[in-house]
Amino acid sequence: MKKYLISIESQDSKRLQGFYEQRTFHNYKDEFKQFGIIGKNLSVSQYFEMGVAGKSKPMTPGELGCTLSHLEALKDFLSSDEKYAIIFEDDVIERFEIDFDDLEAKLEELHLGENFLFSLGGIQMKICNRVRGYELNQRLYEQKVLKVDHDFLDRLAYAYAYVVDRKMAAMLLSYHQTPKIYDHWQDLIVLQQDFNVYVSFIFDHPVIQNNSNLSYLEHERTLTQSINKEEKDQFYYLRMKFKTLTLKKY
Repeated sequence: MKKYLISIESQDSKRLQGFYEQRTFHNYKDEFKQFGIIGKNLSVSQYFEMGVAGKSKPMTPGELGCTLSHLEALKDFLSSDEKYAIIFEDDVIERFEIDFDDLEAKLEELHLGENFLFSLGGIQMKICNRVRGYELNQRLYEQKVLKVDHDFLDRLAYAYAYVVDRKMAAMLLSYHQTPKIYDHWQDLIVLQQDFNVYVSFIFDHPVIQNNSNLSYLEHERTLTQSINKEEKDQFYYLRMKFKTLTLKKY
């Protein structure tokens, strides 16, 4: 399993030191490959072409830099012969120590199929409390696993800890040929490919407050989730109401 850290921090920063002081990450410090593109350091033409042109709402420099960093990790992963990649952002918090070889074996036991993204945290955050899906019979480290219904992908946020296989990495790179906010998954369905998104609560994240130690990206975002406001037909709203009543919440 390839291991990646998305961070713009230098190796001697307190933030990065804090990440590697956690037992899970300390044990694999030499195996992590770091990618961190600073959006505000892009040229004006680069920022306009990738983050503004053709968008109803421009991406912030932080959103664009974050997306490009994740994409570079995915490209590097596909240049390897590994089956999975695990990707973290530097504000992730371990809940308990994880052995990544053991994690890979447990993922295999779940029989997730090909072309999946497994979010290892974020579902517990308030912004994701409207996500619905199908609860698996198996658990991961005694935590529930939810297979997200595609109609609820626009309620799902956060990409601070996740695993992808090779097909999903390639799919995400195709999806982001024109960069989008990385953790806005709802338009993946337009690619018309079979894929699945799973969520569980293995790694935590700081509560989003006015705290300078939290994610730089969060300080650029509003605290409300951006939901697609395009008009939907009546059948769509009836279907969503039915699913909300019948599908599982994490």
